Amino acid sequence: MDVNTFRDKIKLNFKDVDANFFSQIEKYKLFLQDYNKKINLTRLADEEKIYGQYFFESVIPYRKFIFEPNISILDIGSGSGIPGIALLLLFPKIKLTIIESNNKKCSFLAALAKHLGIDVEILCKRAEDITASEREKFDLVTSRAVAPLKNILELSIPYTKINGWIIEPKSSNCTSETQCAQKILKLLKSSITSIDTFTSDEGYIHNVVYVKKHEKTDTKYPRSWKVIINE
Repeated sequence: MDVNTFRDKIKLNFKDVDANFFSQIEKYKLFLQDYNKKINLTRLADEEKIYGQYFFESVIPYRKFIFEPNISILDIGSGSGIPGIALLLLFPKIKLTIIESNNKKCSFLAALAKHLGIDVEILCKRAEDITASEREKFDLVTSRAVAPLKNILELSIPYTKINGWIIEPKSSNCTSETQCAQKILKLLKSSITSIDTFTSDEGYIHNVVYVKKHEKTDTKYPRSWKVIINE
């Protein structure tokens, strides 16, 4: 996807795109490419892959979500800032928090936020190490390619407000992942409300799972990562 196609598709799928979005995305891209020479943040070094597979595919899963001003969003395992930073550039009035366990990537995210002049809270820790003040704090919790659905839901739901949302982009194995997630959804008083789909620049079908949280989460969740992945 070249830059002009990227612009057209963003305008087609999102209303009222912030006036500074495209210039900020360009600054993000150049900073990422330069930093990537020092630390491996993404394999998508090709210009068209950055616009298509990196930026566009990171924001398109949220085309049907309404980002009200001051909505609180948590991006778990953000890595090089996707999707959180891209969403903040697209909707600059949201309040963004990022959790990232890799110290080098946390340093990159801090440097990127300073370079772009944006306000983002960066928590350099593992998501399962939740604090009392972080429980049920966020309107929307999301991530990209972090873990199977049942595992990422156990990490995400405790952070989500009652009646808040978890949005998880998934690929072709979405059906099996949603089936495997039914037990944890029931335990954590949440449910899948819809599954959206979009087609990548290469023609692959992607799925986007929308989950709503209905009741307070028991404080024994999330469990340790070792327990989560071995269950």
